[in-house]
Amino acid sequence: MTNEFRMKNLVEQITDFIAAKTPEFSIDKHSDTSFSSLGLDSADHVQLSTMVEDHLSVDIDPTLAFDYPTINALVAHLEKNFSRTALERS
Repeated sequence: MTNEFRMKNLVEQITDFIAAKTPEFSIDKHSDTSFSSLGLDSADHVQLSTMVEDHLSVDIDPTLAFDYPTINALVAHLEKNFSRTALERS
């Protein structure tokens, strides 16, 4: 699995999770909208962090989704800091 494919798959999981919580969610319109503004609560933020941790098989701080509160911010952080790790595990 390529790193690009792995990140794309993770973004799909994140968008599916948000869409299940927020029916009007659109990746085209809400990539830079905060998770809180999309209606996600604290438990949802922690669940997003856990989703990333499981997907990349790395330890992730439970506050990750609070620290990088939009899809674009989260993905940029992951690509910068974990892309090599994810690639090595694929």
